[in-house]
Amino acid sequence: MTQFEAILKSVGSFGRSQQIQYVCILIVTGATAFYQMGNTFYSASADHYCRTHKNQTYETNSKLKNCTIPYSYSESEWEQCERYDVNVSQGDPVETCFPRSGTTDCDGEWVYDDYWYENTVVFEFDLVCDRDWMKQLSKSIVPLGNLVGVIIFGQISDIYGRKIVYDICLLSPIVVAIAAAFSPTYYFFVVCQFLLGAFAHSVYVTGNVIVMEMIGFKYRTILSSLIHVSFSVFYMLFGIIAYGLSGNWRKIQLFSGLVWILFLPSIWLVTESAMWLIQKSKYAKATKVLNKWAKMNKTKVPDNLFKDEKKMAEKIKKGEEIEEKPKKYTAVDIFKTPNLRISAVLMSFNWFSCSFVYYGISLNTDQIGENPYITFVIAGAVEIPGRFLGWWLMRTVGRRWALCSTAVIGGLCLIISVPPENVNVSVTLAMIAKMCIAGTFTIVYVYALELYPTTVRNAGTGVSSMCARVGSIISPYVFLLADVWEPMPYIIMGATSVVAGFLALFLPETRNHRLPETIEDGRTFGKKSYKEEKRETAKGSVRSVSVQVDINVAEDVLNTVDGFDKDIHPTASGLVNEAYKEQL
Repeated sequence: MTQFEAILKSVGSFGRSQQIQYVCILIVTGATAFYQMGNTFYSASADHYCRTHKNQTYETNSKLKNCTIPYSYSESEWEQCERYDVNVSQGDPVETCFPRSGTTDCDGEWVYDDYWYENTVVFEFDLVCDRDWMKQLSKSIVPLGNLVGVIIFGQISDIYGRKIVYDICLLSPIVVAIAAAFSPTYYFFVVCQFLLGAFAHSVYVTGNVIVMEMIGFKYRTILSSLIHVSFSVFYMLFGIIAYGLSGNWRKIQLFSGLVWILFLPSIWLVTESAMWLIQKSKYAKATKVLNKWAKMNKTKVPDNLFKDEKKMAEKIKKGEEIEEKPKKYTAVDIFKTPNLRISAVLMSFNWFSCSFVYYGISLNTDQIGENPYITFVIAGAVEIPGRFLGWWLMRTVGRRWALCSTAVIGGLCLIISVPPENVNVSVTLAMIAKMCIAGTFTIVYVYALELYPTTVRNAGTGVSSMCARVGSIISPYVFLLADVWEPMPYIIMGATSVVAGFLALFLPETRNHRLPETIEDGRTFGKKSYKEEKRETAKGSVRSVSVQVDINVAEDVLNTVDGFDKDIHPTASGLVNEAYKEQL
């Protein structure tokens, strides 16, 4: 990693080439919000009851409703899927309508309290009555696709490269989303949503990885945070588009597929990760990529790049013995040491909690507030200050307290958002919770990358990401508990966030600390012994660099003096001798 940082300094840590690629990735990863959040509208359902009259409109109470729709006094609500077994034609006066003892199921038509819901999947495919689990399946199928995508495409990315995954997952949603817009059955729709979840999340994660691997260290935190901001901006835009298309799920789905055609130039503009190529010993291809960057950045690639690495590769290819072969690590190695194991469990639980709460709120904004579109746009808008809040807290109070504060405050706001009968108060508290959780999401991404040792960083982040997907998968189903007790979903989500926030205090702080590089570092990272060891290592490194500088300066002095013997230059000669003595 140190070598690659040195290469980036020569090529350009964030030159014009990386800037163009970053903008492409910023737009593509942000636009994945169209697929991640789509089911908020596709699978939403409004308050409704059976239609018994052709031109009937939604009313909370009327003579016609009283004599056609049963009322449940135990649950204090009108039946949504049953009606009295009576026939009411358009010409019959309401006075002649009398309820009978028998009831029957709805005839497949309903009266809605909001006309936006008329074109949603659950109503079009007759999934609204006694099939709440199928409605929630529509919302959880995308996170399930996320989980499978992380596993499959994560492996492909590590073996075959970032670029191939990025290209596949950029092209595929265009075809799948257009096909989904013409779904003939609910099951075809579900399969398409699963695939969109796999492709969309994979291009999001891969885009983040490419960014982290192509820019200098000092830019990574802010540029990674801006990717999350981009997602929130497209999140808002999606709500506006859904409103403009009158909530018609087929039109929204079709638009989501067609708009991605505009992102196709990204395939040619984004290059393979040079860092990945180096790790895979593909030095010729890595040099080609770096030369492309340098040409656009108007810089130069260092001479004799990868000279030693190429010699080592040749030795391995010929079967010659080498002093030490690098060991390959997997996710299993993370759990072999107590200190690293505890950190991994706590971090993974925070990822789970963050995703559980984030998607629990995001995918159910149709149940918060009076207008689902306004609530959805507000939910996206509050994320933007939340993202910057997370970044600012990381810089000021550190990763640990930043994670704790945003998770605890967000969870408490979610819990107390339940009691008020005033809708505005409830929505305001829920949006504050959403803002805090958005900040938490930004923090855990950075925190995890800094917490896991370099040798298992990808594997560790993958484990945490998988736990996050589990949280997003079960988040829609928690709202079914509202049938048992209405506040229960929000209390469960809020309590989970509060617990995760306090557990974050047991994680080691990574701000302004040298990052762990090996499994051995992971054994002691965050402890006093680790800090002392790294302090001594740092002193040794500084001394070594200082000696080498002294040698180079002394030799430069000798080489620039013409016509004199070295012996008559005691200052320069003494400097060289002292430098070599110090080195020995």
